[in-house]
Amino acid sequence: MYIVGFVLGPPLGAPFGLGRIPAFAWIGLRFGSEGPARVLALATLCVLICFLLRAWGSAYLSASVVWNADAKTDALLVDGPFRFVRNPLYLGNFFMALGFASIAPPIGAAIILLGNALFMIRLSSYESDEMRQRFGDLYASYERAVPSLLPRLTPASVAGSSRGTPRVAQGLRSEIFSGIATLAMIAYFVFGNRALPIFYGMLVVGWVAQSLQTRRLSA
Repeated sequence: MYIVGFVLGPPLGAPFGLGRIPAFAWIGLRFGSEGPARVLALATLCVLICFLLRAWGSAYLSASVVWNADAKTDALLVDGPFRFVRNPLYLGNFFMALGFASIAPPIGAAIILLGNALFMIRLSSYESDEMRQRFGDLYASYERAVPSLLPRLTPASVAGSSRGTPRVAQGLRSEIFSGIATLAMIAYFVFGNRALPIFYGMLVVGWVAQSLQTRRLSA
């Protein structure tokens, strides 16, 4: 989705005069000369929120669970961010989409945001079906108490669920990519287009490092 947004954004937006202007500049110019910098700062904050939110949730799950496609647990964990929203990691992904989409052309940004939203809604629905079959009425109670993607304002308690102990090291190990992505976004915010090679290079390094970590944890 990101590749499609960045690659197809310019040609799709060209007929509308939106070929290569970043979405943050296109939006920000409507708020004066300082608007683009402020919108980009907000986009950078979104990527940071993604990292913090995912690291918080991963600290309760551990890296081996977060990056294991076949991971199953014997208990329903309702603690940390999971007391506010059932899918904090997916919510974090959307914050990352908001941040990165701001650098793409407006049409590309729309593709990235819409694609991510549809994917997360579909994936969270599929996983809810799996959890419902596994935990039955307990998960149904959790669904009634905690929203899927839009957080509640106060922490929920679900009778029969399990609590956990957050492990910061596990959270950081799980979020190598989002952590490096945050640093890349900060570099772009500080240095602008001059940092684009660094920005893309850091994302590649983060993806490779996360892939190697995932492979090791799944071995």
